Amino acid sequence: MAKPLLQLALDSLDFDKTIQLAEQTAPYIDIFEIGTPCIKFNGIELVRALKERFPDKLLLVDLKTMDAGEYEAAPFYAAGADICTVLGVSGLATISGVIKAAKAHNAEVQIDLINVNDKVECAKAAAKLGAQIIGVHTGLDAQAAGQTPFSDLQKIADLGLDVRLSVAGGINQHTVQQVAESGANIIVVGAAIYGAESPAEAARNIRRLADGKTGHRYMILDKISSILGATNDDYNQQLTNMLDRANRIFVSGAGRSGLICKFFAMRLMHSGYDVSVVGEIVTPSIKKGDLLIVISGSGETEQLIAFTKRAREVGASIMLISAKGDSTIGDMADAVFQIGRADQYGKTLGMPMGTIFELSTLSFLEALVSHLIHEKGIPEEEMRYRHANLE
Repeated sequence: MAKPLLQLALDSLDFDKTIQLAEQTAPYIDIFEIGTPCIKFNGIELVRALKERFPDKLLLVDLKTMDAGEYEAAPFYAAGADICTVLGVSGLATISGVIKAAKAHNAEVQIDLINVNDKVECAKAAAKLGAQIIGVHTGLDAQAAGQTPFSDLQKIADLGLDVRLSVAGGINQHTVQQVAESGANIIVVGAAIYGAESPAEAARNIRRLADGKTGHRYMILDKISSILGATNDDYNQQLTNMLDRANRIFVSGAGRSGLICKFFAMRLMHSGYDVSVVGEIVTPSIKKGDLLIVISGSGETEQLIAFTKRAREVGASIMLISAKGDSTIGDMADAVFQIGRADQYGKTLGMPMGTIFELSTLSFLEALVSHLIHEKGIPEEEMRYRHANLE
């Protein structure tokens, strides 16, 4: 079965914010819908603007036409709309008018079944007229009363009509799989994306679920991707500069973060840096002009606080890689590189304790090594030459 298309309802009245939201979510969205309040407020210029910026996306204008179908829809098709909506309750004459306008522009029509009493008969009649999309739509007022689109979707899907089914009405990350499995061809999401802390992250997650990528490996990869997506891109160059200014480099971490320190230290050695892991019996004393890199999700590990204090006393530079922007170690550090945002580290079933930070930091540091290799033109043969040969 083909994967459903994901449609984002752009409902803001603010022209610029609508464009910004589209830009943030574009990698995960197939159809941008200019919602009814949005098109009423901003008019046809928004259609032109979105079509110009996103020529590869389908553009739906949610006119909810009730009368004068061809006359009302034609200008929006001419401006770049791929789909316009007409209300099922408008009657067959109005529906026919919008279909005529769509054909003239090689576009499509969606019949919105909101508030239609006999949705089955309306869907049959609209399909017979030539409508390409039937929209099963539970409006905001109906949602507030506890209604959902699922039962209506099943009734329309069972008809086997030669149309695509679009479903809207409070769909979020918890219900999108149910909608996809019910046979929806187009899944419309609104507040679950535009109301999220990170619309791009929410869109990516819903896209993954709609595509049926629900296994644990997808969950882990998606989480790491979202963390790295929220991490400052400037860190690569900032950290490179700190590495290059240092006489020697010391790395320190506790537990699993300590293992990541060793992974990182090994690649720094391969890249030609003088690097030591704190705690090894051959590690020399840290001096002024050296750099201590501490990896700590909390920034509060007592042993690492002690190491940081000592490094500060001797005049070494200190850099903390953490999940938090503020911490005891961070207060003593010359630079704090926060991996992701603090709100992204909530309890996640299947990724216990520090897993999210550790895997994200490992990926971040591997990307940094890639940056170093490209920035400095380090041949792999040179790195292999430095690799241990007593193994």
